[in-house]
Amino acid sequence: MTAKQRSTKQRLPSEFRLRATTAVLGSLNWLFQESYSTQVVDEPYALRRARGEQGRCIYAAWHSYLWHCTKALRGQGVCTMVSSHRDGEIIARVLARWGFTLARGSSTRGGARALRDFARAAKETENDLCVTVDGPRGPAREIKDGVLFTAALTGLPIVPMGLAVQDAWELNTWDRLILGKPLTRVAVTLGPELHVPRGLDREELVETYRPKLAEAMRVEEARARSCLRLREPVVG
Repeated sequence: MTAKQRSTKQRLPSEFRLRATTAVLGSLNWLFQESYSTQVVDEPYALRRARGEQGRCIYAAWHSYLWHCTKALRGQGVCTMVSSHRDGEIIARVLARWGFTLARGSSTRGGARALRDFARAAKETENDLCVTVDGPRGPAREIKDGVLFTAALTGLPIVPMGLAVQDAWELNTWDRLILGKPLTRVAVTLGPELHVPRGLDREELVETYRPKLAEAMRVEEARARSCLRLREPVVG
């Protein structure tokens, strides 16, 4: 057996596992999502454009929202960055099934290059972007610089997302992933635009706009909870 044949033989089981895992995760996602009563309180930008309005945005979400973002933004062609490691490949395939477009890369490996690739993807698509602002590996709920640089590079406004789930599990993952229990209610809010000017130096960009975005996301999460009349997230 040649080296090429051995390499092909090794790749086949890996590809089979990827496809099987993607199929299982995608099916579970679909079953859970279809059972939820999801209210997107504010109109997504794709629907605004369908009415003839102009404008695109960068949706900013916590990594713990990832499961529920697929329902709120599905079918809108939203472009999101997915890391290039194995777990990222599974997530990428599931997101592609739900109508997302993908930019591959990782802010933990060649972060500057990943940001440039994402900014280029923004210029090549007419759709919105979505960034998990504390991803891909945390710390949880600590805003990384990437979303701010992307906004400055592209000129697109950041739209903070808020999420509340009436009855949910909080998984023991680094991001404390929120997974709504079947038949639960979910509220998603899209806040006012945060515009990041071009040409700021890194210190001014981070010190001024990171706190502004953190506060905007706190406000949106509180607004989403108020839609479900929840004082605090209910997890168990």
